[in-house]
Amino acid sequence: MKSLLTTLALASAATAFGCDNPFGYSYIAETTKVGHYEFEQYVTTSVGRDLGAGYDGGYRGYALKSEFEFGLSANEDIQLYLNQFILHSAGRKGFRFDGVDVEYKRMLANPDKADWGRAYTLELGYSQADSGSGELRSRYKFEAKYIFQHNFGEISPWIYVANIGGEIAYTPNISESTFEVKLTQGIAYQLNRNWAVGLECVAVAEWAEFNNFEQSGILAGPMANYRKDNFSVSLTVMSQLTGAPANRGRLNVSEFSPLEARVLASWEF
Repeated sequence: MKSLLTTLALASAATAFGCDNPFGYSYIAETTKVGHYEFEQYVTTSVGRDLGAGYDGGYRGYALKSEFEFGLSANEDIQLYLNQFILHSAGRKGFRFDGVDVEYKRMLANPDKADWGRAYTLELGYSQADSGSGELRSRYKFEAKYIFQHNFGEISPWIYVANIGGEIAYTPNISESTFEVKLTQGIAYQLNRNWAVGLECVAVAEWAEFNNFEQSGILAGPMANYRKDNFSVSLTVMSQLTGAPANRGRLNVSEFSPLEARVLASWEF
């Protein structure tokens, strides 16, 4: 009897994930189904960057990303993003509209049926301002991402995801092309039907003109997710572990925040 109750409890916890994403930085392989819609609001807070005048202890950046997602088929969806930010630093203060992105996602293998769920995304985007410094400039990008997801059995409360992406961007006013590689990973444990906790990690490296290394950074930290009915909110807090070129100890605080936090709220309808 005790083993039966334990099994039922685990099954209840496991099914709470469903096709819902508990992570703040990582995508899952599953897509939004036809007839379903989802609105997500990201708020990412960055602190303590160096914008060229030394470490700015008063630096606060708030990146605001609004996403509307809808299903095209059983394995495809489209995501539309509207990007804005608020900046408080020694040199700049205020609100700026940033730009827009459109992303197509296709699931190749369902993680509920295969050992490894798989999907890819293709994204086009335009940005008119640097969210780190607030400087106006035009920037166009194309990003491709491959997603892995592993559910640890039908009654396991564990989920693991990894996203591997590459981005090509062009900034016409300075005639610069950049290539960025980004890896995100997340592992989460479903405590009960409403709560999940876990860890996330983000690693980024960028090259100018595809062959001149510019910067890299690795950030990691804990995450927590609360879900009830069609509402979900996640919080991930990231610390920079290392960066290059280092300009504050082992950190690169010119291009990456030493500390950032992301809140992601979503409504499915």
